[in-house]
Amino acid sequence: MNKDQIQFLVSGFLFGFLLGYVIAYAVHEPKVVQQAAPVPAAGNMGMGQSVPAAADRGGAGGGSEQMMAGVFQEISGLKAAIEKNPKDAASLIRLANMYHDARKFEEAVQYYKRALAVTPKDVDARTDMGICLYEVGMADDAIAQFRTSLSYDPKHWQTWLNLGIVALSSKNDVKTATDAFSKVEEINPGFKDLPMLKEALKKASSSVPRQAS
Repeated sequence: MNKDQIQFLVSGFLFGFLLGYVIAYAVHEPKVVQQAAPVPAAGNMGMGQSVPAAADRGGAGGGSEQMMAGVFQEISGLKAAIEKNPKDAASLIRLANMYHDARKFEEAVQYYKRALAVTPKDVDARTDMGICLYEVGMADDAIAQFRTSLSYDPKHWQTWLNLGIVALSSKNDVKTATDAFSKVEEINPGFKDLPMLKEALKKASSSVPRQAS
């Protein structure tokens, strides 16, 4: 295991990996409450699909070691591909997603930025970069990225979802969240967690002081 691999692991990768497995499906089942957390643009987190296989092998024993070895091997391969072709957007996004899963959000942002310099209209990548910006305390920048994504694809409901969540959780901006969640309902009326979104808005609205008439 080389120095980069050790640093990646010590930084909390395993925790982020397991958390990523849960969050990977949050776009389908987001737990939207007053302190909501953003969810990936398309639910396609970098490594979530490996977890069930590891669980089938007994969880935290040799299966986990094999899983981690496979992850590190993929990281090395991605970095080699990017070194060979710095404009390899697919590899840049994949690596960004892996850093996203590991909760190394600053590193993820750098790879998303490089990918978006090549493919600026990739709304999934831009929205996921917005999530990372939010996670490092840059909510305004996150919202700006969401709005840029929507300028490319105004019907990307996952971006509307994240815009609403970040606006509500970071700024208690009920109006922006209301508009965003309304777009989610308009574009994806079958989204089963719409009642959760509306309940979050209701709670947030009740906490906003009314202006004197």
